Amino acid sequence: MRKVHRSTFLLAVALIAVFSFASLTAAQDAVEIDFWHAMSGGNGEAVTALVADFNASQSAIVVNEQNKGNYDETLNAVIQASGQGEGPNMAQIFDLGTPLAIDSGFFVPVESVLSEEQLEALEADIVAPLVNYFTINDTLWSLPWNNSTPILYYNKDMYEAAGLDPEVPPATWQELEEHCAVIMETGAAPYCLSSQIYGWYFEQWLALQGQELANNGNGRADRATETNLTSPAAVAIMEFWQRINDAGYWTYTGRLHDNQGANQIFIAKQAAIILESTGALRTFTTGAAESGFELGTGFFPTNADVERQGPIIGGASLWVSAGNTDEENAAVAEFLVWLEAPEQMARWHQATGYMPDTLSSQELLESEGYFEENPNQRTAVDQLNAAAVNSATAGAIMGPFPQIRVIVEQSIQAVVSGGDITTVLEDAKLQADAAIADYNSRLQ
Repeated sequence: MRKVHRSTFLLAVALIAVFSFASLTAAQDAVEIDFWHAMSGGNGEAVTALVADFNASQSAIVVNEQNKGNYDETLNAVIQASGQGEGPNMAQIFDLGTPLAIDSGFFVPVESVLSEEQLEALEADIVAPLVNYFTINDTLWSLPWNNSTPILYYNKDMYEAAGLDPEVPPATWQELEEHCAVIMETGAAPYCLSSQIYGWYFEQWLALQGQELANNGNGRADRATETNLTSPAAVAIMEFWQRINDAGYWTYTGRLHDNQGANQIFIAKQAAIILESTGALRTFTTGAAESGFELGTGFFPTNADVERQGPIIGGASLWVSAGNTDEENAAVAEFLVWLEAPEQMARWHQATGYMPDTLSSQELLESEGYFEENPNQRTAVDQLNAAAVNSATAGAIMGPFPQIRVIVEQSIQAVVSGGDITTVLEDAKLQADAAIADYNSRLQ
């Protein structure tokens, strides 16, 4: 073994000590922020990869990310922990959790931690309907992140077999019914439409007709006190659902909100069309390839008798905790701005299928030829960019929204089971309005 001169050894030890101390000091000086989210599986891996890259890109901030279960479980975990002074610095909260997140007092508006320049740049870059959804009383409460809209998916091979143009999906209810009649008459598919009974679709069809789900500007001008579940737009939705059911065009598993069952029906080539979230595009792309058919996409169909307004976005956004220090808020703001940058947002879209929420990320994807190579990815982007910006398409803000969505789903099931539309909707409105009154009374 080669001998090392003692002075050289001591110098090396000294340098190691210096560098170790410097590294320790840098680590101690770094601001740590905790980020709780609801992403699991492949989406969770995408979150982990993004956080790791952010941490590696600089040394001033360390983000610690942690999955806290599904959307409901994550919101409950944040509220419980924050009530004990132990919550995260930022959290991902799903869309229906917006009013509860605000009313809890455990969050501050995201715009309060952003500089004027950061806020202005983000609001100019994020697609307008998304900013509109998460802005309540002229305040941007959270930052859009993993968002989606529903679209129409269809089997192009079945369209050809039926003699329909495989490049022209139905854009309205009326066209959908016309296409279904041809598909069923030609025997191109056992069923025309596979779709879960999902309250989100009912909400979409209200917004597409320019109808608010709740009063007081959809709960945005003032706290909602009642729903519009007996409006002409709501009646039209139920009449459409009843028609396609009675005609034998539509099939479902018999269970409420069973997207997996509905998806499997479509992938197994038992139906020519399905209505689903943009988040299912990866599932259907893989399923179509395995089942041997060409997949097409189109806008979520709407009532042709009314000018198209929507859709409403779904998914979740990023919220900032109220108990942060100034340093933590500054770190959160830097991380948020980094996540919304075009490179990260484009990567997030490609890894998860969620919308590229910013115009700059859409331009980046376009310049790279991504949409040309993946035309089905463009459909949701074009649909959202074409949406009107108003209180109807902003979506409703109601404390007991999850409960009201279930009430609507039960009402749809009652109608397709033979119930009278007027009676069913009047009963649904009574239940939903009572739930709102109960929630509001607890805040007084």
